Amino acid sequence: MSQDLVFRGTVLAIECSPLGLKGAFLDWVIKMKIDSLVEGELAGTHFAFRVHSPSRAGLEVGTTCTVHARWVGNGYRVDENQWNGAPG
Repeated sequence: MSQDLVFRGTVLAIECSPLGLKGAFLDWVIKMKIDSLVEGELAGTHFAFRVHSPSRAGLEVGTTCTVHARWVGNGYRVDENQWNGAPG
């Protein structure tokens, strides 16, 4: 049984929060409100994930997009290239 998530959400905030780890370039935190859950289960109404470049992912505050989050055993991983620079 897959624990992956797919949801439609709205970007509420984009914050710079460097990890401080050598080779870890996921310095931006995207905070989203979950508008509708398409697949999977999640107890909350908000979801946050890290990306290297919000602009390259096409994410801006107020943007609504579908997010595919893959379960990796101890949390979720979101591929910032899933939108190809154009959330939809």
